[in-house]
Amino acid sequence: MPSYAVLGATGNTGRAIVKVLLDRADTDTRIQIRAYCRSKEKLFRVCPGAEASKSLSVFQGRLDDDGLIDECLRGTDAVFLVVAIVDNMPGCTVAMQTAEAVVASLQRLRAADPAMRLPRLVMLSSASLEPSFCSDVPAPVHWVLKTAVSHLYRDLAAAEAYLRAQSDWLWATFVKPGGLVHDQARGHEVRLDRAQTPLSFLDLAAGMVEVADADDYRYHMRSVSVVPTSKVAMFPWDGVYYTFTGLVFHFCPWTYRFLGEYKLQSREDKDKQA
Repeated sequence: MPSYAVLGATGNTGRAIVKVLLDRADTDTRIQIRAYCRSKEKLFRVCPGAEASKSLSVFQGRLDDDGLIDECLRGTDAVFLVVAIVDNMPGCTVAMQTAEAVVASLQRLRAADPAMRLPRLVMLSSASLEPSFCSDVPAPVHWVLKTAVSHLYRDLAAAEAYLRAQSDWLWATFVKPGGLVHDQARGHEVRLDRAQTPLSFLDLAAGMVEVADADDYRYHMRSVSVVPTSKVAMFPWDGVYYTFTGLVFHFCPWTYRFLGEYKLQSREDKDKQA
């Protein structure tokens, strides 16, 4: 039976993936969804129908809870790494911590059962980290966009490099979409050559599930994007705000303590999660 783990299930992409999978579970009761998040209450609030679904299991806790993450990943067919933050937080290591937690968990599971079939890893990244996906974006615009998310992109690049270093025993794909918006699903296509902005979170989620379900190695250690197959009506206006604040946090990182959306991690907190 198809089994999926969603790490970061309450985030924008995570909740969209959960919704796509719940919709599929309505017609295919074999599907199992394992949602890993810090707050079960928030998950049920942002994902209507999740609480009543018999296909969904919730794993509430931190990524450094070895026993919990092992239980979540054991026996899965695919794992979505979509833990993320929305602004340009200096020193961000969220993507790297997630990748390290998943790799460590799979190493423990494989040590306990060498014959186990390992899941496919589908990691959310950004088109800005794949130059060929942004060939139609003017260089000055691309520079502004990359600079405004510089801390997050540094983290994503490190996490991708870390997972690629495991290519001799892990299957992973790096999904790199363009700008994302909250809009209805309008159809999608998985591409190896380009990205497109805007793209709805729901279409991104459907594309990521398609990648996870691929029954061959066409996406193994590949960078892919998801593009809409029809016009998206909305424009990512919130991206304008985050571009402005992201530039501020890039050039004046000390301002994040006063203007950022998250609490900065202390060195002690990072050491605990390492």
